Amino acid sequence: VELRNELGSATGLALPASLIFDYPNATAVADLLVAELAGTTRLGMDDQAGPVTGAATHDDPIVIVGMACRYPGGVSSPEGLWRVVRDGVDAIGEFPEDRYWDVEGLFDP
Repeated sequence: VELRNELGSATGLALPASLIFDYPNATAVADLLVAELAGTTRLGMDDQAGPVTGAATHDDPIVIVGMACRYPGGVSSPEGLWRVVRDGVDAIGEFPEDRYWDVEGLFDP
């Protein structure tokens, strides 16, 4: 959604919230933007641009650039999450004070 918003702001186009699902790679998004900006198509009206379909390939490498998390029980890493899951730890706790939630309004015993 953030990418769609940035592209929309930069181009002045009203892009759909489903942009990345409808155009799932950089080439498809770029082709859409070029066509829209050149005035050769209208969003949602072009038969050429649309969802990319086809057989999934499993030989493409997958890269996870980074992971982070923050869960109850003091879990702040993927390893910590798996430890809690593996050990069956009960991680239920109080609402974190740093989130400024209206605890009294949310909690009704």
